Amino acid sequence: MMTTVFVEGPYFEDFKIGEFLEPAPSITITEGYATVQQMLFGDRLRLPLDHHLCKEVTGSDRTLVNPSMAFGVAVGQTTYATQHVMGNLFYRGVVLKKPVYIADTLSTTTKVVALRQNKSKPGRAATGMVVLEMRVTNQTGEEILHFWRCPMVPCRDGDAETGHADDLAKISSELSLDSLLEAVPSEWDLSLYRQKIKGIHFNEVEAGSHYVIEARDTVTTAPELTRLTLNLAMTHTDAGASVYGKRLVYGGHTISIAAAQMVRALPNVVTHLGWRHCDHVAPVFENDILRSEIVVEKKTAIESGGGLLDLTIKVYAERGENAPKPGKDIQVLDWGLVVLMA
Repeated sequence: MMTTVFVEGPYFEDFKIGEFLEPAPSITITEGYATVQQMLFGDRLRLPLDHHLCKEVTGSDRTLVNPSMAFGVAVGQTTYATQHVMGNLFYRGVVLKKPVYIADTLSTTTKVVALRQNKSKPGRAATGMVVLEMRVTNQTGEEILHFWRCPMVPCRDGDAETGHADDLAKISSELSLDSLLEAVPSEWDLSLYRQKIKGIHFNEVEAGSHYVIEARDTVTTAPELTRLTLNLAMTHTDAGASVYGKRLVYGGHTISIAAAQMVRALPNVVTHLGWRHCDHVAPVFENDILRSEIVVEKKTAIESGGGLLDLTIKVYAERGENAPKPGKDIQVLDWGLVVLMA
């Protein structure tokens, strides 16, 4: 006899607090991954692009991986839980504890830590919020990332009453200064970076500066990044699985565009250190045209020279009349990013 097995992702009722979800394959970050990332986003961070400068500054024979790539892979590895995702609401507590280099292998564990069913409304099928805690390690067991995210997932039964009502506010967006300072690689020679690279560095950036980036980017090849990062969310590759009737762009794609646009304003950012918050305030679709505005909220000097910049990055979309939710200057991302400058 032939046995038929229907392969599907979990619905809201299937999650249990405290459970660890099916692990994704570990991923070794190769030059090929870095090349595709660069083709998609044109990010101008210097160390991932310049192998000689990277070796001189970091002391490593291997080239630094763009932090947007490292994060994109980490999130993609957590998407067994979110195959039916309708949208990802927020990320919290993201600190890049260790830099990622070419040939590093990333492994991710995903744990369910909170569940909250959304209030029912007439004519709308039941849904719920699932808070996931992620830990990412490299091949030597060092912890690279530890963070939380909150996707919205439909219920299997459109009339379900699960009783889940956890307080999601307990997932704090606060990052301690100590955790960020500990993430600054002590072996990197930031003075050499300042010496070799001319232009505006940490001391020349003014708190309160507001940058409006003229150059915009059109969202293209969105499913390709989804597949590259092993992202299983069907809404990113199948318009029929989207609540909008059109493929929803993976949030990591929007974030990577914002990161690349940020470097146009601050070309001597060395790397990313952490996210104070990252909220997807509206959906993004393929062919949306995205632009960014950046505010320098705070500066924190460090002993080795240079320091941390707290940035607020707001991303706005323009989309045509034939797209879902058409309009101009639709805010789609509110991102609190902390970067390292020499």
